[in-house]
Amino acid sequence: MPLQDLGDIAAIITSLGVIAVAIQAWNAHKSTALIQKDIVNSQEALVTAQKELTNAQKQFEADHERSRREKTVDILFEWDKRLKKEGALARKIVETFSAEQCRELTAQSPLLVSGKLKPHLHQLFGPDLELDQNNLIHLNEAHSSELRWHVITYLNALESVLVAWQYSIVDRDIIEHQFSYLFKPSDGHEGLKHFRIATGGEDSYPAIEIFASHIIEKRREKLVQKAKVA
Repeated sequence: MPLQDLGDIAAIITSLGVIAVAIQAWNAHKSTALIQKDIVNSQEALVTAQKELTNAQKQFEADHERSRREKTVDILFEWDKRLKKEGALARKIVETFSAEQCRELTAQSPLLVSGKLKPHLHQLFGPDLELDQNNLIHLNEAHSSELRWHVITYLNALESVLVAWQYSIVDRDIIEHQFSYLFKPSDGHEGLKHFRIATGGEDSYPAIEIFASHIIEKRREKLVQKAKVA
């Protein structure tokens, strides 16, 4: 074979090699482009999924808040139904009792109470109760038993509301706004503290105890903040 033919063959082989390399490079580039496209598609899918998850979370939270508001309305409506005049009067009466008087009331024993309670006692028991020479009113065992029953009924109703508050079944802010006045010592209200202690305290009314502590702590924090500003 002439040398020129050999040279032509070598040139052809070289050209084929260059073409093969070019084809490999093109395939590699195409593969890289496809991979990059897949990555972009995956990223877009991830962004879409995150948006859908965020929207679903917002919808869930909105539904949950709406459900809590509806439950709050139901709870307050039920409270109004259960709250009787006798219970409200009993709270006002027993809120003034000392720790010793509350222990006697818990035992359904006869009681001597302040004559200042005469208007409330007359509404609860009738006009037969009179003041003695020391401006005191004598309550017999029947009076004591009935008064105790009204107070316990009142506290049981309050406990059921505050259990819902404790576990965030209802809107906590609304419940705190509605019931915090019952735990304001400056106005003489401590949520029947002495009576609750006499009947077992946190063992008998755990949600009330937690609520009372929470309200007191919130007031303390406000005072601290005011002091810092001043």
